[in-house]
Amino acid sequence: MYKILENLATDGLGEPSELSGYVDCEIGLIDDFRIIDVRVLPEFDAPSSPSEYKLNIMRVASYLELGEKVVVCCSHGMNRSNAIALGVLVQYFKMDFFKAWELIQSRVPTCTIISTNIVALTKLFKVKFP
Repeated sequence: MYKILENLATDGLGEPSELSGYVDCEIGLIDDFRIIDVRVLPEFDAPSSPSEYKLNIMRVASYLELGEKVVVCCSHGMNRSNAIALGVLVQYFKMDFFKAWELIQSRVPTCTIISTNIVALTKLFKVKFP
């Protein structure tokens, strides 16, 4: 598990045996961090819809609002989990998109958010490239 902030982290849970919807997602804790399993999001094929990003960002933000620590998890802790964490930093913590992305890259050595996720997030948050 890689801590991005004291109350936000990312990790990998491994490949799921069967994961057809949110009802099949992993629940529980890693240390004292609430697991938000985002393995239902597409890994490589196509970017998730804006509503899927918003839903998962809201799932994380809801627990943060309750004062809980959250670990966002995908299969390997490299792409989807960090993309959602990036969205949380921008939306919930009101960070600049590029500073948030830089923070994740500095705290999560395995971070490799694929370009389709970056493009989708920049559209979602109406980010202008310098």
